[in-house]
Amino acid sequence: MQGNNLLKQYEKVSYIVEQMLISALDENWDLLLSWQTKYLQLSENIMLVDDFATIENMPLQHQDIVRMYIKNILSYQQQLTQLIIARHTQLRGLIGKHVDYHNKVGNYQKIASLV
Repeated sequence: MQGNNLLKQYEKVSYIVEQMLISALDENWDLLLSWQTKYLQLSENIMLVDDFATIENMPLQHQDIVRMYIKNILSYQQQLTQLIIARHTQLRGLIGKHVDYHNKVGNYQKIASLV
């Protein structure tokens, strides 16, 4: 029974990480954070219960399914990380442009006040 429960937990984590990726792609950051909370809870549960003996005692078909879920989770996490890094880079660029523009306006105001 513990094996089936573990299988269901991996399935849920895979689904949640996929939803996190979809939320990030849609730039729905609030939803991403709510999924992240669920991810942390479930992954913590897996770490408490998971041991290799439980997986090794599962039927081979279930072991394959667990491996598939793990590969999916890792793939989704990698895509999510790449997306967040790209968005962070874009945001850093926009902030830099805004700060540069703001500094130029301030300099123009100083020059105008001298004239």
